[in-house]
Amino acid sequence: MTSDTGKTPSTEVAHEAGLVPIDKEASRIWRGRIREILNQQWDPIGGCPADEYDAYAGTIATMVRDTMTDDVLMKYLEWAEAVHMGFGRFDPERARMVIASIRALGAAP
Repeated sequence: MTSDTGKTPSTEVAHEAGLVPIDKEASRIWRGRIREILNQQWDPIGGCPADEYDAYAGTIATMVRDTMTDDVLMKYLEWAEAVHMGFGRFDPERARMVIASIRALGAAP
C-alpha cells in the first residue's frame, strides 16, 4: 500500500518524523566487520568459534551507533574481559587497538 506521495505509510511517517530508514544490509555488513575485529584483534579467550563474541559485537555496535565515547567502550571491554569472562585481568593496549579499528569502520549505516 502506498500513499499519494508513492511512499509506504511507514516510510512516510519516518520521513515526517525526521528519521532515516535503516539500511539493513549495510548494517549487517558493518556489524560483521565489528565481529571480525573482535575475533581477530581482541579475542581474550583465544581460538574461539567465529560466533563467540557476537553478543559483545552487538552491544559495541549499539554503543558506537549511539556515539558513546572511547572511554565508555574501553570500560565495556574491560568489564567483558575481566569480569564477565572472569579473567580478572584486562589488556588496555589491545582494547585501544580494537577501538581504533572499530572507529576506522566509520559511522553506523
